[in-house]
Amino acid sequence: MNKVGYFRDILEESFGNLRVKEVYSTTLGNRNVEILEVEVDKGRFLAMFQSEEKKHGLYLWSLIITSANNTRTIQGMDRMDTLELRIRDNIKSIIEGIEG
Repeated sequence: MNKVGYFRDILEESFGNLRVKEVYSTTLGNRNVEILEVEVDKGRFLAMFQSEEKKHGLYLWSLIITSANNTRTIQGMDRMDTLELRIRDNIKSIIEGIEG
């Protein structure tokens, strides 16, 4: 089940070197929205994650990540396990860009 705080939980569980600060989180209708400020050793980025369960375990979602050097916007409709993998891959890419 996707809930408010889900995105923050994924970041904290997957990346031990991040400091995550919640800027805003809410539920608007069936849509969960989270805005986080994330600090990594050499920089920081903002991330906004939105998700809504549609049917049969499929989630409509979007993720906007903005750092000093890069902005990435992705969206999709996936099952929970694929959604988690896509989040991790995109956050990893942003971190590598900050540290590189």
